[in-house]
Amino acid sequence: MSEPTQKEISISWSGKSAITVTLTTPPSNVEHSGFGLILGPGAGGDEKTVMLTAVANEVAKQGHICARYRAKAPNLVAGTVVAQLASRGASSDTLATSTKKATAATKDKKKKNATTGASSGDSALASDIPVNFVPGLILFSYPLHTADNTKALRDQILLDIPASVSTLFVSGLKDTMCQPALFAKVFKDMKSSSREVVQVQDADHGLGFGSSKPGQSKKEVLIDAITEWTMAFMDETIAGLGKDTSDSKANATVVIRRKAELKKVADEWTIAVSTVA
Repeated sequence: MSEPTQKEISISWSGKSAITVTLTTPPSNVEHSGFGLILGPGAGGDEKTVMLTAVANEVAKQGHICARYRAKAPNLVAGTVVAQLASRGASSDTLATSTKKATAATKDKKKKNATTGASSGDSALASDIPVNFVPGLILFSYPLHTADNTKALRDQILLDIPASVSTLFVSGLKDTMCQPALFAKVFKDMKSSSREVVQVQDADHGLGFGSSKPGQSKKEVLIDAITEWTMAFMDETIAGLGKDTSDSKANATVVIRRKAELKKVADEWTIAVSTVA
């Protein structure tokens, strides 16, 4: 299989400095699905990190487009990226929206719907984007609070996610910006009817394990796992788009909590995921 193609485009933003977007598109021998993922790191983040690059490449290999941009501007940059990608007809079909972070999007034959992902966002979905445009959100290391103030929670954006939008969280249990006990309450109170969280033992806010050689080896394994979880979430969300919304079973609330733990087996790190009651 040939490799995905990457190119950079520039998007203007309200008279301010342009936003650089890295587009990763499917290999020439892979049919485009019409779905996509938009990845926007949080404040101070880098869209070219190893993890986001790995996710983008795998998404493209599966036939989806992926757009990565740096969230150097405040709220609603994602809405601007989405709107302009739509007007350009990015890769003929796709685009996505997000909450300042990752997003996956889809387009059917008559209208565009999007699955969105987000890594640690704190802005609301753009008001001019219809709710059904964003069937899913992926949030990597959501910053529920700052490291030194756990009282000022950034929880409203999560509580405002509509029931129709599926949500996946991936966070570290040593994330100083998302205390597990505080997150648990917000997670429980969310309206999102299908939501899942994977909490990684010993991982920090950057979903890492320190700068040591073992720590770096563990992160490599975790990046592979995060890529798999992202693809599984996209597949499930896309598959659910055509379901009959009048079906009570289809509308049933599904809440899943999982714990991931890195273990060394025969000199190699592996990751074990278990469901938490």
